[in-house]
Amino acid sequence: MSRPPRLPARATRPITGLAARRPRRRIAVLGAGGFIGSHLVPLLASRPGTSIIAVDRTLQKLPDDPEGRVERVQAGIEDQRLLAEVIAGSDVVISLTALCNPALYNTQPLAVIEANYAHLVPLVQQCAARRRWLIHFSTCEVYGRVALDGTGRRMARMDEEDTALFLGPVDRERWTYAAAKQLLERVIWAHGRHHGLPFTIVRPFNVIGPRMDFIPGVDGEGIPRVLASFMHALLSRADLLLVDGGRQRRSFVDVAEFVEAVARIVDRPEACRGQILNLGSDTNEVTIRQLAVTLIAAFRAARPQSPPPRLRKVSAETFYGAGYDDSVRRIPSVEKAERLLGWRATRTLKQMLPGIVADYLARYEEAVQAPARAPRAVAR
Repeated sequence: MSRPPRLPARATRPITGLAARRPRRRIAVLGAGGFIGSHLVPLLASRPGTSIIAVDRTLQKLPDDPEGRVERVQAGIEDQRLLAEVIAGSDVVISLTALCNPALYNTQPLAVIEANYAHLVPLVQQCAARRRWLIHFSTCEVYGRVALDGTGRRMARMDEEDTALFLGPVDRERWTYAAAKQLLERVIWAHGRHHGLPFTIVRPFNVIGPRMDFIPGVDGEGIPRVLASFMHALLSRADLLLVDGGRQRRSFVDVAEFVEAVARIVDRPEACRGQILNLGSDTNEVTIRQLAVTLIAAFRAARPQSPPPRLRKVSAETFYGAGYDDSVRRIPSVEKAERLLGWRATRTLKQMLPGIVADYLARYEEAVQAPARAPRAVAR
């Protein structure tokens, strides 16, 4: 059974005096130690007059903070007392916390539902009670299997205003994540409309970049998302496995451009409160097979002596287990983000991948390849 990365025990040190020490703008980032959080926190902290409360079970990915604008709190949001104190001491709450690994959706469905819905309902309620602006990260997966309008006709892009939310049947447990995220969106919307919660919902589309995910056996266990899975295969000189041949189509966005869009949301409360926003690229659409081929080229440019890797087809059931399902195509409409934020992603996939490869090589190459170089013990 796949398991998420191992996390250290939660720190129990209380936060003290947050309300008394609030600057002009104080932002709480929940899930700050994850991939996106590790890029977003430094960007927000660099804004004049801003300080950050960074909350997560592990904060190892966060860069150093020489200016002292980031208060690190190593804890989970299930701690209701701590959650209340963080919200009380903040002007804006950004919720990145999630269990968002497709390998877990049909293998640990109850944990996925709890992490993405049950554990977050108290956050929504407390933000509503204190009228704190909640910027919540949902997922593009709420759109489901295919982009359909209200009459069931196919749409070219997934649009915040007009695309229906179309999930698979209950026995396809892969949709537990999307269903949990979709229900929480409806809870947030209802609190906004009926109880005065200021909110913005962000639907990310396939964000990639340095510090993404983990490598099995090094800093996590189980199956990471596709890019980390491919990099693990390249580093360990194994076949790159293409689920159902890699025919699924995705459009990728660079994490640096993505967090710039989030910072613009924070800077434009009047335009963005009460809104749902797709954040992604509508120009980097490729199949997963094409992603693998392009990544191989970037990897071999950095390590030309490496042997040519192979692509190998594997069924979704073999790779993920029973109950898996997927959408064939997922591309966003970004017109609303352009209109409200003056933002559009411009970096191409080929521009993104060399930096990602360099990051994985720096962090993991020695750890992954050291066992293969070590002398084998001789049985006696």
